[in-house]
Amino acid sequence: RKLREEYALVWFGAALVLIGFSVWRPGIDELADFFGIDYGPSILYLGAIIFGFLLALHFSLALSRLAEQNKRLAQELALLKASLEERREC
Repeated sequence: RKLREEYALVWFGAALVLIGFSVWRPGIDELADFFGIDYGPSILYLGAIIFGFLLALHFSLALSRLAEQNKRLAQELALLKASLEERREC
């Protein structure tokens, strides 16, 4: 029920970036001009989409790693149970 520290830092950093752009509006326009975007605030939407994509990619990688670990642990548990049952029979 608690947010892990690494994710708290990510959200804190994202909040700081948004606060920085809300205070320094010309920064949005300069960044939009750099990327060739006509309407400055739309760069925030682009940033949010990229941030969401990277976050989803990170969670997918973590979930894949955990699924593999779960499978390996289940296999090890099955081997230990089989070994224990063999010893009980002797």
